[in-house]
Amino acid sequence: MQLTVLGCWAPYPRPGEACSGYLLQSNTTNLLLEAGNGSFAELTRHIEYTSLSGQIITHFHPDHYADIYCLRHAIEGARREGRMNSKISLFIPRDPVEISSKIAGYTQAFNTTIIDDLPDVEEINGLKLKTSVAGALKLYFIPITHSLPGYAVLVKGQGKNFFYSGDTGATDMIKKAARDVDLFLCEASGLDKDADYLKSIHLTARQAGELAKAAKARRLLITHFWPEYDPRELLDQARSGFGQEVETAVQGKKYTV
Repeated sequence: MQLTVLGCWAPYPRPGEACSGYLLQSNTTNLLLEAGNGSFAELTRHIEYTSLSGQIITHFHPDHYADIYCLRHAIEGARREGRMNSKISLFIPRDPVEISSKIAGYTQAFNTTIIDDLPDVEEINGLKLKTSVAGALKLYFIPITHSLPGYAVLVKGQGKNFFYSGDTGATDMIKKAARDVDLFLCEASGLDKDADYLKSIHLTARQAGELAKAAKARRLLITHFWPEYDPRELLDQARSGFGQEVETAVQGKKYTV
């Protein structure tokens, strides 16, 4: 699998860059994780949007889903013009219902699955998780602790395991679900000094490192940076928490899982 960072800033981007967006590719499967402000334009620098297999929105804060409306119009236009035959699979949380119901109504662009409605059927590391598929990729959804309901995501494909935290505080469930993953993409929303402000709804960079270490992740890639911070400071604290090398998300950069 290959991961391309389309955006890594939150809750607003730096000039010319984008909020959360990540393209995960495996053979002919192109899975879009998040659709934050500006991420759709970056996506089109890397692939034709008509080749997307699926889209996951982990929760409904604008820096994670604002560009879903760009994608909707692009797909509807491509289908009207005969450039795209199929709709794409869209996975979204239920709450807030006024947002999910509106997006689920875009039936000319998306085949929408409400993650909450998926059964807890498959056991991973002692956890029964909601599961589905997108192309050749197996998806597992793990509840997060945040100011809005949402999900972290475990993705399995080509013999590799990839985990994306979404926005969350540290939980035992995430630690168990992310056990031994090849690449852990984890939010690092602040520095040590921000721990009280972020408590229970976000992770500091050091906490991201500690969580990945507890999960015994093989590699850690941090993301979701406050635009006023130097990512090098976040990197230093994440490295201290993880106890080994850490990478920072860089827009446009590709990472092998």
